[in-house]
Amino acid sequence: MLGKLLWCMLSGRLKLPREYHRRPAYDLTALFPNDPNMRTVNEILEKCVVEEPEHCLKSADELLVLVDESLAVLERGVPMLDRKGQLALPCRVCGRGFYHEHYPEGHFRLSGYDQMNRPTNPIHLRVFVCNVCTHYELFAPNFPNEAAQKGWKPWGPN
Repeated sequence: MLGKLLWCMLSGRLKLPREYHRRPAYDLTALFPNDPNMRTVNEILEKCVVEEPEHCLKSADELLVLVDESLAVLERGVPMLDRKGQLALPCRVCGRGFYHEHYPEGHFRLSGYDQMNRPTNPIHLRVFVCNVCTHYELFAPNFPNEAAQKGWKPWGPN
């Protein structure tokens, strides 16, 4: 019942029928397609809204530990992945959208010249654009993999 209560609180609906939280009409990732946190919530629901009792968490204490661990990960702000495994960073300008890679087929190369007018080594960048306000951010080609391993926090002090 606690899992269903969690679903109701997040969805704004009064009732979750049976164990239907993965059906399109009740799936939080479908109801809130721009919120990558709903993937985490669905992972929690998978462990407490079940058909078979042996697949359910044993107590509210276990659910609390799971929720606390998930909140800690979300609050750290490590780069998140969406349902398709793509980077899901919230836009720091509008706060409503999420950044998506603009050149998914490869990195953007920026070439230039030094003071003696000699070509410099190209700089490889990844360009991410907000799906709502079109704000863009530039990142190193190894982002987010290496950044997440080093404990990088998006838009905050490291």
